[in-house]
Amino acid sequence: MPYQMNSPGGQRDLYRRYYERVGNDRNDLRTNRGVLFQTLGFEASFINACYKIDHDPGTARVLDVGCGSAGTWYQLLRLGYRAANIVGIDLQMERISAATTLHPAAAVVCGDATSLGFRDATFDLVYESTLFVTIADNRVRAEVAAEMVRVCRPGGYLLLVDWRTPRPWDRSYQALTRAEIKNLFRLGGSTSLVGAWRGALVPPVGRFLSSRATPLYFLVAAVFPLLVGQMAFLLRKH
Repeated sequence: MPYQMNSPGGQRDLYRRYYERVGNDRNDLRTNRGVLFQTLGFEASFINACYKIDHDPGTARVLDVGCGSAGTWYQLLRLGYRAANIVGIDLQMERISAATTLHPAAAVVCGDATSLGFRDATFDLVYESTLFVTIADNRVRAEVAAEMVRVCRPGGYLLLVDWRTPRPWDRSYQALTRAEIKNLFRLGGSTSLVGAWRGALVPPVGRFLSSRATPLYFLVAAVFPLLVGQMAFLLRKH
């Protein structure tokens, strides 16, 4: 089956092979200096997008689709969102357990993003963080996008924080480009684009600068925008 993320076992195998290839500290912020500025770039794009959201974070209901261990929720809390109003959904029980440990006041459920178990128009903000890049099946991508739009209330927001640069040699990886966002989320029909913000550099460049030449990181991102691989796209549901 081309979409390995459809099952917890397939997802575990995907991550196991990834970390066998790159090492267990590949994304460890505490031990790998190459992650530091990549994380800061990612967070900057996320926060810049949130500046354009005009609802009250203290009362807004939030859904994180493919939440993993909820590493991005710290940003939500710092921006004024309440943990009790945040819901996360993921396939892997071990990641759900980690998210629950970090944020016991939030709700985390085990489920499939192609069939979200929530009523229509439930959430004020629906977002994903590096989810679509792991989905190689176009049909599944469309189903996930349709579910995200369905559970978002009219006038609510969809935030896509993902990678836009392709890897032709990796069939399990599919970048989320502007053209795909237009098709998946029916821009101009169901949704409209509020804005797009550049974030982290493509990993080989970003990790090198983060660990070896930190003062140059954001300068390179500004001068060479094509080297920015990660973007945050904010949409609004009509």
